[in-house]
Amino acid sequence: MLIIYRVVLPILLIIFVLMGLWVNFLHFASDWVMYIVMGLEVLAATIVVSMEYQAQNVGGASGWGIFGFFGLSVNLALLLGIARLLIWGYQKFWA
Repeated sequence: MLIIYRVVLPILLIIFVLMGLWVNFLHFASDWVMYIVMGLEVLAATIVVSMEYQAQNVGGASGWGIFGFFGLSVNLALLLGIARLLIWGYQKFWA
């Protein structure tokens, strides 16, 4: 249980802060985008923490859930960046 508090939670906090800064940097026009992104991050983090807690007694299986969460966060950040780029392109050239 100690590994969850010493390793996983600080990593999750860093990922939360970076995702919040990224969404703030992209500057979407609607405030609901931040709420949706942070809600998805909290949901995924809850699943990861429960997986890590259940897998701590299984040799070799513990610790892989955080990599999945990191991959999900990176993919979500890329998807948000592409969406913002498309919105900017539409506003700049077609609107």
